[in-house]
Amino acid sequence: MARKELHFFGSDLRFNVPERTLDNYLAHFDGAGSAVRVGESSTWYLSSTRAAQEIHDFAPQSRILLMLRNPVDWLHSLHSHMVFASYEDIPDFEAALAAEPDRISGAHSAPSWSIPVGGVHYRNLVRYTEQVQRYRAIFGPDQVHVVIFDEFRDAPEQTFDAVLEFLELPREFAGREAVLQGSQRTTNSNRMPRSRRLQRWLKQPPRRSILQGIVPGPLPGVEVVLRGLHRANINYVAREKMSPTLRAQLIRDVADEVAALEGLLGRSLPWR
Repeated sequence: MARKELHFFGSDLRFNVPERTLDNYLAHFDGAGSAVRVGESSTWYLSSTRAAQEIHDFAPQSRILLMLRNPVDWLHSLHSHMVFASYEDIPDFEAALAAEPDRISGAHSAPSWSIPVGGVHYRNLVRYTEQVQRYRAIFGPDQVHVVIFDEFRDAPEQTFDAVLEFLELPREFAGREAVLQGSQRTTNSNRMPRSRRLQRWLKQPPRRSILQGIVPGPLPGVEVVLRGLHRANINYVAREKMSPTLRAQLIRDVADEVAALEGLLGRSLPWR
């Protein structure tokens, strides 16, 4: 696996400035040797309207793994991430949701350096049925595997075995237990910056492009310094709870979407 969030595909996202070159992208797979599968994980490929076709044009034999989370919980988590990354300037989740119409119309925009395009149009991002169908239509259903986050969390071994079967890889291999133990760690604990001013500085061009490995630093060691500042600026805090009233409203808002996704996948989902 390459490093996360390369976002080479999905040109509509305008995620990388400047764009990541093909040579830069392929360099992240150096050392793969005789590996049966190589891959990468970029979360915004799901909401991109172009990524699926661009991936297919590049490698039509690709196997596509999509992990879907309860849309209400994911939007709450996404907002916290966007605030942490300084891509969201409305720290209150309910207020950020209320600002969506103005943001879509252009009356109120996110910070100019916010990525990706449309990343704070929250309700637009959980059109799961349309997103899954896009990949199925382009690659065919046999090349697309959907993982439900709740099942990965509650039954990681069974979920992992299903993924291995989909990728046509052996279930037993050296280091299997270490992989499964790693899946139990709290790797996505809620984060907030110790200094918002420093975070905004780090996330603006050209420093963000250096952190993402798109362009080299102007001097040797600059990337190391920037990464050190980024790590030191992380503060792990409890996420502010969503109000029961807002949660109930969001559940109503996504009810039809969840029902449509159940129809597409031919199964019930634990998000009712």
